[in-house]
Amino acid sequence: MIEFRGVSKTYPGSSRPVVNDLSFEVFDGEICVLVGPSGCGKTTSMRMVNRLIEPSAGEILIDGEPNTAMSGTKLRRHIGYAIQQIGLFPHRTIADNIATVPQLLEWDKGRISARVEELLNLVGLDPDQYRDRYPAELSGGQQQRVGVARALAADPPVMLMDEPFGAVDPINRHRLQDEFLRIQGEIKKTIIFVTHDIDEAIKMGDRIAILQEGGILAQYDTPENILASPNSEFVSSFVGADRVLKRLSLLRVSDVELGPPNGDGLPRLSERMNLKDALSELIGAGVERGSVVSDKDAVRGTLSIETIQRLSHGAEQARGE
Repeated sequence: MIEFRGVSKTYPGSSRPVVNDLSFEVFDGEICVLVGPSGCGKTTSMRMVNRLIEPSAGEILIDGEPNTAMSGTKLRRHIGYAIQQIGLFPHRTIADNIATVPQLLEWDKGRISARVEELLNLVGLDPDQYRDRYPAELSGGQQQRVGVARALAADPPVMLMDEPFGAVDPINRHRLQDEFLRIQGEIKKTIIFVTHDIDEAIKMGDRIAILQEGGILAQYDTPENILASPNSEFVSSFVGADRVLKRLSLLRVSDVELGPPNGDGLPRLSERMNLKDALSELIGAGVERGSVVSDKDAVRGTLSIETIQRLSHGAEQARGE
């Protein structure tokens, strides 16, 4: 859906590029996360997609067409954009904020109203309760949800998200991440997501582009492959020494073949839990194994610390304990 072809950006008066010969593809319906240290050009790279910044060299294709094929203004109306600062209009209602782009596209009032209601439901805000409120009446997390709804309003095929949850406290940030992944499971947009947080990148991304200073692409791959096989000392250092635990966060308890049910007196582990959290639960409880249960509290089997350890060392899926 999006392709960078030899894209570079050098600002006037500087001899050093901010982005240097960047080439990679973002596949339809996937989240591509751009991550790296400050000054690595990740936000500049993203903003060149909707031409808020123009590249000095190379080109960016969207669905096979150069993004220069239409005016920057028209292009931006067809690309959703969500940012850390949210940027809601304080004197417009939540409904009017969400309706900003559809109004510019001259949708009729009935269509706009239906879309606003649909999106408020999608992001978990009751339309009857929130439609006529103003941004100042909402919490930071609720405002961020409205910002995501506004970015989705015209049903764009592509979304750009610049640290969209960065200004939210850690607990609500995790909730917003989970909520957005749930929404993405339904809408399947093609998304470029910028963050400085490698843990967020691993959680949110189908693929991760790790950039280093000067806008050089250090590695582009799935989170699993980057954690398993970092291709340089820089990437290895950036993803952290705890990358084994990070790999466990990508696997759900339901992904593992469990031992036979034998749950009397054992701590209960949700099958939706990731293996990193399951390991923490077992260690915290001081036990070797736990009883895995479904959403309906049906016992599925048992999971042991030994099984998780084998998986963390790259062993194939464990056979019953």
